[in-house]
Amino acid sequence: MGEIYTCRVRDLTIQIDLDSGEEREGIRNNELWRATTYDEKEPDTLDWLDSFLKPGDTVYDVGANIGQYSLYAAHKLGKDVSILAFEPEALNQAKLNKNIVLNDMVGVITPYAIAVSDKTAIQHFYSKSFSPGAALHALGQPITQGDEHFPPQNTHGIVAVSLDDLTGKFGLPFPSHIKVDVDGIEDRIVAGAERTLEDPRLNSVLIEVYMHKNIAEEIKAVFLSKGFELYNRDLIDYSHGIVQNLIFRK
Repeated sequence: MGEIYTCRVRDLTIQIDLDSGEEREGIRNNELWRATTYDEKEPDTLDWLDSFLKPGDTVYDVGANIGQYSLYAAHKLGKDVSILAFEPEALNQAKLNKNIVLNDMVGVITPYAIAVSDKTAIQHFYSKSFSPGAALHALGQPITQGDEHFPPQNTHGIVAVSLDDLTGKFGLPFPSHIKVDVDGIEDRIVAGAERTLEDPRLNSVLIEVYMHKNIAEEIKAVFLSKGFELYNRDLIDYSHGIVQNLIFRK
């Protein structure tokens, strides 16, 4: 492993493995940036976990990146929670595994090197930036959240699976809560989750939606039709666009 960064996140102590990397001017190294902004980047995600998570729950972390929110949930409840962390990007998946081992969370967090989408198929995955902790990648074609083409720094094959197939065909433990942070295919994930959303065992969903895609209201309508209510919506202004974290609960 590389350098270890110890984060104090609310009342929890979490360790993040950092590459020795060349980009250590300021905190622009992606992993270092995530580690040093842990408690301020998305406080509403931490609030959601604090408010909804309880012993015995199963959490799906869709778009887990290097695992910071899976780790927070795991440290919060320890062995009283089961977390399935889905991350398709190769370097993020490797670092997710390292962070699970580093924090002694093997068996609490289970990483899956697959993408979640609207259907089960083998697809191409395009890395916009080939470094651990990076985001804004794309599944299927190298298109940004603003529908602009980008030159990928890496391309690899990946199995994409719908939420309905994860819980049905493949028999994974059913989620109590789902977090979706996938940078652009939120509507496809929702389309592949019809049976999952109807199931009363699912208690809440946090889904990050980019404002310029104009799909927030469409996603909201789907959730309302499945018996959810909109619990909260928070705007987050990133350099690459404004997003909404929509939280739905039953």
